[in-house]
Amino acid sequence: MRVAWRRERMRVVAPYLAAWPDVDLDLRIAFRFGGIAALLGHEIDLLITPDPLALSGIAYAAVFDYQLVLAMAQDHPLAGRDHVEPGDLVPEVLITYPVQPTRLDIFTRFLVPGNCLPRQHRNVETTEMMLQLVAAGRGVSAVPDWFLREEGAGLPVRGLRIGAGLEKSIHLGTRRGEEATDYIAGFLDLARRAGPRPQPPLE
Repeated sequence: MRVAWRRERMRVVAPYLAAWPDVDLDLRIAFRFGGIAALLGHEIDLLITPDPLALSGIAYAAVFDYQLVLAMAQDHPLAGRDHVEPGDLVPEVLITYPVQPTRLDIFTRFLVPGNCLPRQHRNVETTEMMLQLVAAGRGVSAVPDWFLREEGAGLPVRGLRIGAGLEKSIHLGTRRGEEATDYIAGFLDLARRAGPRPQPPLE
């Protein structure tokens, strides 16, 4: 089975390999920004995404919920707040994945409705690099709360709630009609059970 991987589900790999010894599992990161076309083109069998695009040929299953938070250096002027408002990002360098702002929740669900834009929008391909830049005071970034807790634990960074909260879900996409295939259904089940441990909300 070929899976388009966006870092979120690495913890599923070991239990999946143990549970399905006859299935050859291959994780593809090359499709991280073009996974839907790869899925429909039979280049992959399963797509992991926080941004499902409704298409007749794809079935999605939500496997766990999380919240986007604004990651910033611990000594950032906003770091003492409990949340940020759109206007707080106007003087900031906002670091995101290299996709159109129309596909980024920090823009579509927060900044644009608030009639605000950041001073600069910088693109970085990996969340790990985003956290390094944030820790160095080079900008701020909207990242999953669970990722900040797990990967930012050793960095001088903290996360603030974005407005009233930007709720998200990780979805697994399959070609419609294949979601009940045993080894795909097995992956879906493991992904649901291997989600981040429940955590108290960020203060």
